[in-house]
Amino acid sequence: MSKDFQEEFANQTDAELVAIAQAKGGRDDRSFRLLMERHQNTVWRVCYNFMHNAEDAEDLAQEVFLKAYRNLAKFEGRSSFKTWIYRIAINTSQNELRRRSRRPQVSATPLETATEFMPSSEDVEKSTQTRADHQLLLEAFKLLRPVESQVLIMKDLEGRPYAEIAEELDISLSAAKMRVQRARDALSNTYKRLADMPMA
Repeated sequence: MSKDFQEEFANQTDAELVAIAQAKGGRDDRSFRLLMERHQNTVWRVCYNFMHNAEDAEDLAQEVFLKAYRNLAKFEGRSSFKTWIYRIAINTSQNELRRRSRRPQVSATPLETATEFMPSSEDVEKSTQTRADHQLLLEAFKLLRPVESQVLIMKDLEGRPYAEIAEELDISLSAAKMRVQRARDALSNTYKRLADMPMA
């Protein structure tokens, strides 16, 4: 990408860069590459929060942007590009975890921080330190709806303030707080349901 192009389009908004990329129809990907540069850290962080492995996160991030590029013509701008790419990152990461869960060995993921809103009895708090229960938590997380897993990643894994979540999702502050609480409840209930299932 030429320096002149970067300087010329550096002040363009995401929406403007998307419009340029859509107008080019794949003939010139420089505007999309600028979008990648703007959002690559966010996408990588989402992937890493799921995979807990830098190389896997890098591979998934590339897959996310490839999917976004291939589907850019379908992007209608109903949400911001940042929100759209964020959702693609979450869905891609979840799909990869589902694919890996069908393997004999499943990679661990960094969901330890989510245990703070799990059932709070002493026994459960101790048991969440074991690999088996972390795996159970991962399984519960994978069963959440995308809208639930998204806000949990933003709030409890990335530590974003409610105001930022509300702005990112284009909802009110109270709605953001409610959505996080409902997602935590859903994860807790799913975790308990899985824990209560009889062993095969």
